[in-house]
Amino acid sequence: MYNIKAAAKILDMPKVTIRSWETRYNAITPARTESGHRLYSDQNLEDLKWLKIQVQDNGMKISEAVKKLHTSRKQFITTPADLSLNDNSKYSEQINQLFQAAAEMDTERFNYLLDLHFSLFHHQTVFFSIIAPLMIRIGEAWEDGIISVAHEHMITHIVQQRFNQFFRVFPTSSNLPKVMALSPSGEQHQLGLLLFTLFLRENGFSVVYIGPDTPLDGLEEMVVKHNFKIMCLSIASPALMEVANQYMDTLSQAKPEMQFILGGQGVKAKSGENNRWHLGTDLKVWQKWLTDQKF
Repeated sequence: MYNIKAAAKILDMPKVTIRSWETRYNAITPARTESGHRLYSDQNLEDLKWLKIQVQDNGMKISEAVKKLHTSRKQFITTPADLSLNDNSKYSEQINQLFQAAAEMDTERFNYLLDLHFSLFHHQTVFFSIIAPLMIRIGEAWEDGIISVAHEHMITHIVQQRFNQFFRVFPTSSNLPKVMALSPSGEQHQLGLLLFTLFLRENGFSVVYIGPDTPLDGLEEMVVKHNFKIMCLSIASPALMEVANQYMDTLSQAKPEMQFILGGQGVKAKSGENNRWHLGTDLKVWQKWLTDQKF
């Protein structure tokens, strides 16, 4: 939460403008301290940022921008329980616009569209129903020779920056087990791993994100020394399942109480088999798993 001075600095807006948009146009509803001082959430700042873009860059009247903001939110905000990685039918227009900006390497428009979507939709909707299917489409376009490796790397970098921004937002609890997230050597895909890491962070877990193509060497010492109790592994290729099993067997010997969460199309394991969980790509399944655990 931010006071109005901090909000004004972050947004590069006069405090009087923020107050005016709040009181005259009902643009946002900040929280209040016991003494009556305003406290602005991250969502409040995203809303104000979007309104500022509409007014300054697009020449829209503030009253029209506020109306559009509220109307769009009523129409499109999706509850987290409705989401899965395949839930993209409602957002084809948003996905198409981002894909076009990516194909043209128009990073300014790509970032603008992401800002717009994060201001209109719940962040889980953006990550699961817009960014996830977009990245799948980007990968398919690269495989088909429609876009270059440079395109794919550029968009991946921008998207990972967005994940990193949200990773820093959510507070963590020292009462929950410490988590490490990675993909084993040879595995470059990381979208599902990023999404699950975001889910854990949002639920208070301290997660160290190592990323794709992580060698086994040194992990034994790391998990023991820093008391990691859960490891998330993402496997897109079935050919790498043997490598993943080697990681889990080795780390289980080093730390017998270690739990492993497996995700990705390459996983060949039953959910809840020994100390290994296969949770798939559905947020409902993730939430059920979390509810069933006794952390």
